[in-house]
Amino acid sequence: MCFLEWENSVKIAGKVHFLKGRAEGETGTGKYVQFAVRQDSEWEGGTRRDFLVVRVYDESLRARLGAKQEGDDIVVEGTLRSSRGSGVNYVRCGSIA
Repeated sequence: MCFLEWENSVKIAGKVHFLKGRAEGETGTGKYVQFAVRQDSEWEGGTRRDFLVVRVYDESLRARLGAKQEGDDIVVEGTLRSSRGSGVNYVRCGSIA
C-alpha cells in the first residue's frame, strides 16, 4: 500500500507571523518567501505558543500573503517537507485562505 499521495499533506490555521531577517530564500526548486503560522493553545497552567514555518514559492500565493497583516487569521494547506541542506521542517504552501 502506498500513502505517498497524502501522507505529508497538512492543513494548519492560526495567525500570520512575519519572520524578521530571514523572510526570503532560494533552493534548487526556486525562490521563496517564508513566514510562520502562530498557534496559541492552552498548556499546563498557561498558554503555549507555536510558530510553524511556511515557505511560499508560487507568485500568486505570495500576492495573497502580501495582502495579510501581522496577526491576521490564516489557513494554509500544503505538504510537510524538510530542507535538503539543514533538515529543518517546514510547510510548502499549496494554498492560503
